[in-house]
Amino acid sequence: MRTEDYIADNIIALCKKRDMSKYRLSQLTGISQSSIGKIIAKESLPTMPTVEKICDALGVTMA
Repeated sequence: MRTEDYIADNIIALCKKRDMSKYRLSQLTGISQSSIGKIIAKESLPTMPTVEKICDALGVTMA
C-alpha cells in the first residue's frame, strides 16, 4: 500500500468515526480545505508537520 493511500484512508475513517467534515478538520488544523481535499483524494502527500496537526485534531497519535 502506498503511503498516500494509507494516510488518506486513515483520515477518512477517523473523520467518519468522529462525524467530522473536511471543513471542521480544516478549522481545527489551520490547513486549507483544498489541501485536506488533495490529501484525502490521494493527490498529495502531506508533510510530517501536517500529519501531526491532523493527528492532534483527530485525537490520535502518529503511531
